[in-house]
Amino acid sequence: MICLRRASLALLLLALVLPAQATWISPFISEIHYDNVGLDKNEFVAVTGPGELDLTDWQIVLYNGATNQPYGYIALSGRLGDPGGFWAERYWPFTGIQNGPDAVALVSPSGLIDFVAYEGVVSASGGGASGSVARLLPVSEGPSAAATSSLQRAGTADSWIWLPGPATPGLLNSGLTGFADAAVPAMNAWQLWLAGFFAWLLSSGSGRLRSTGLRLQLLRRCLE
Repeated sequence: MICLRRASLALLLLALVLPAQATWISPFISEIHYDNVGLDKNEFVAVTGPGELDLTDWQIVLYNGATNQPYGYIALSGRLGDPGGFWAERYWPFTGIQNGPDAVALVSPSGLIDFVAYEGVVSASGGGASGSVARLLPVSEGPSAAATSSLQRAGTADSWIWLPGPATPGLLNSGLTGFADAAVPAMNAWQLWLAGFFAWLLSSGSGRLRSTGLRLQLLRRCLE
């Protein structure tokens, strides 16, 4: 019973030292092209996330801003990119993406993952984003945009920066930063060490904890 309690405490401590960057692993809508000069073409929606992410039963839902209802669905499948823990962008063409104000949602089997609107606020009243208000893009396309352009997310995972530019479907946006050369954020070395250290202390019993505590106090006094 004591061993079980210690194991539970070790697992709890491990969870407490997991990196705060874990939210970066969540995929997001990263690029869209919906309007251009003349007849709209090359329309697509792109998603960025861990390459090994399994998209089975995921979907992209297109929302009509006038009705707040879905007008199109893109069923997703397979992996987002190559397995191996690296970030990737994957895109899906869709003819007839409306010119706005409209919105796009990324929905997983467990619920809404991302929801963005362009050219106006959209509050979904149906589909996988029902009850949610889309986050409005700070930029938009228009009838003068090039058919080879797009709107692309930039900055860090915590920022809300979108920029117009040449479309790069299937390639990571060059404006994204803080992704460590496209590597999926993982637990830092010191966090792994700390988790293992506490787990070792707990498994070693209270005597080990007291002894280590005294050593740490002496070390702190020496450093003061």
